[in-house]
Amino acid sequence: MKIYQEYFDTLKKYLLLLEIDKKKGIVGCNDQDIEKLKNEKGAIPPAYEAYLRSIGKKFLFEFMDAEDMSFESLDYINSFANEVFQENALQIEKDFFVISERRNDYISLLYSDEENPEVWIMSEYWDEKDGENLSVRTNSFTALMLIFFQQTLRNHTASFHFIPSTIKNKEAYFREKYQNWLNGLKAIKSIIDQYPNDNNLINELNKSFLDYYLANEEIITGSLNKSESVEKKEADIITDPSYSPETAKKKGLFEKLKDFFG
Repeated sequence: MKIYQEYFDTLKKYLLLLEIDKKKGIVGCNDQDIEKLKNEKGAIPPAYEAYLRSIGKKFLFEFMDAEDMSFESLDYINSFANEVFQENALQIEKDFFVISERRNDYISLLYSDEENPEVWIMSEYWDEKDGENLSVRTNSFTALMLIFFQQTLRNHTASFHFIPSTIKNKEAYFREKYQNWLNGLKAIKSIIDQYPNDNNLINELNKSFLDYYLANEEIITGSLNKSESVEKKEADIITDPSYSPETAKKKGLFEKLKDFFG
């Protein structure tokens, strides 16, 4: 149990630093929540329990790309799962937990008899083409979390392009979003450098992070710095009587970063 708790506590720390699901908040279940689930379903696989205790209380829309794996939604998740089982005329003989659903499209489940079990996926309707509608999604529960983390690193900055209509200075808003993202990346990099770890699960998490960080940190930093320099030059140009919008126009931070990450 310890290695899984360390893993999810580390993942939680990284998500908080990157401000993922900041509005909703990332919280874990308490002892009463865990006991309630055990009384209803029996023994909980240690990896899944560690997830629930660390980050599993609420719907993490951003981290899981709209897939609902929250403790708070388990009643609905299981209700939808019963519909899926009925549509597929399926009875599962082993003890299992349905852990998530995504937009009433599919469910994910895991069996109860392993520490870090495979995650299985099942869509609402029978897949006539392949003749199978219950298949392995990932070879472990923590592997699924790693996929979510990798997707978050790759895709989260795309959300910066959706700027509320109430924001007047879009360039400043966009810059702040990227600056906070860069600050979070650097903070995680500092943690990895300062605290070597012998937990293989955390090392896999760190490797995925470093793959992204080393490929993108210089690009983000350079774009932020160049844009700042351009803004200063443009501020000087505007005071010059010979200023011409046609000759002074330059591509801003929003456009440059959107081109690269969008």
